[in-house]
Amino acid sequence: MRLILFILILALWAGAIISPARAQFNAPCGVVDAIDYPIDISDTQNDSYDDFALYRARFFGNHTGVDIGFRRWGEPVYAIARGRVTLSNIEEWDTEKGVVIVEHTFPDGSIAYSLYGHMEVGETTFFPAVGTCVELGDVVGLIGWPSRGLPHLHFELRSFMPNEGGPGYVETNPLLLGWYNPQDFVELWQARLEPGFIEGRTFTDVPALAPVALDDGTTVVPTTDKLLGYMNGIQIWQISMNGVISGIAPLPGGRVVAHTRDGQVFVLEGSRFVAVFNVEMWEDVAFAVSNEQLAFLTPNGGINAYGVDGALRWSLPPMDVGEGALLRLVEFKSDGDQIAVGLRDGQETRWRLLDGASGSVLFDQTYTGNVSSIRTPDGWLLLYGAELARISNGENATLANLNVQAGRNARLTADPQGNVYVYAGDSESTLLSVDPAGNIRWSQTYPALGASIAPLIGTGGGCLLYTLDSDGTLNVFDSATGQLAAQRHLFPGGIQNGSHARAYCGLRRTIRCG
Repeated sequence: MRLILFILILALWAGAIISPARAQFNAPCGVVDAIDYPIDISDTQNDSYDDFALYRARFFGNHTGVDIGFRRWGEPVYAIARGRVTLSNIEEWDTEKGVVIVEHTFPDGSIAYSLYGHMEVGETTFFPAVGTCVELGDVVGLIGWPSRGLPHLHFELRSFMPNEGGPGYVETNPLLLGWYNPQDFVELWQARLEPGFIEGRTFTDVPALAPVALDDGTTVVPTTDKLLGYMNGIQIWQISMNGVISGIAPLPGGRVVAHTRDGQVFVLEGSRFVAVFNVEMWEDVAFAVSNEQLAFLTPNGGINAYGVDGALRWSLPPMDVGEGALLRLVEFKSDGDQIAVGLRDGQETRWRLLDGASGSVLFDQTYTGNVSSIRTPDGWLLLYGAELARISNGENATLANLNVQAGRNARLTADPQGNVYVYAGDSESTLLSVDPAGNIRWSQTYPALGASIAPLIGTGGGCLLYTLDSDGTLNVFDSATGQLAAQRHLFPGGIQNGSHARAYCGLRRTIRCG
């Protein structure tokens, strides 16, 4: 199992700093106020390497830490934060070398133990003595060369065993036994120690889709085939689904609706099933929810909308396409009242806007290339080619020419003041902003050049523009100038099914400008 960061909320604007309480505890070596990795792990992050909880047959278990610093024999290893040494033994793992453990007390009163394994000493470098205090960056040993592998550091974080090196491998998921994913732990605490941190959540199961927040305070985490309900970070219920979950959405009254890849729909209130029914749907395409009506796209481009009781409310006929044509979904979304659907046939995209309650077509037009859209208070905005257009009252009016051809990964968002922000997804990775009158406010090159996956993009109250890259980099821009104001690397979940997992991030706090 891999651990994935769900919600991380940062208020980085200087006028809205919110400082968490820094309570004092009985910590003989002080409370942690900064944290970092024990060695430079840029090579590990660049390779998207994460072997925490990885099963290795030759050790008959799942890894309780991460192995880092390969082929760097003799390099110094540093304490990740201030703390008290609880174990220091050069022969703790026999031929697998020595171990140092440091106890850390954090501002919320929690205690964690960092373990540094496979270490050696040098002519002038020794392990710190048990009971001594270390500070962030103090040398605790050198990367050693264990008998069963290349030189490397075994790095752990856990909530127990302050005086034992431990097994290194266990038979089950180490997260369930008191170990933490070290990369997740370090990067989450780096964020939590920022003065602008507000809230964070970490779950032991990997979300297959973005978790949803219900109006009763429950957070529902969808795994591959289960729904897990959390309240204040504690799991309160679990429901197993008969199939792979491919869509989920919140409903009023503490309800949640989800569907599986094979067309089974489940409506739940807490852990209780309210309705279960089957629908025809395009496999792996999530539904669009509008006024408690669930709209499902069919493989031929039609749409069927159902009530939460499973009754069919309306249908849209299939698209008329040529023989052998292969439809590709461009987008299928709802703003709660209207449904936007874009389907590409060859070089053209047919984009339609529907009334969610009746299914009546409000707008229907075909464009060359891909289309991206977003709903604003003044109507829908469409991005196609180099054109940014506003759709209102059934009319298509050009708002701006962006002077750059948008690619298939283009994304856009808008702030409450009506300013639009566009990630063009072109060869130059252009990021730009357009004001409500259609004037380009600024244009610049996006920090992550040539990304194969488009960033998530959103605004707060209009002062800041946020983007989240697939490698876990959260970028914060001054929305007035486009200047990069801050960056924070979030742990994106390590390796999942052979690829880098994507962090799920939600901006849950709006900051007013002024």
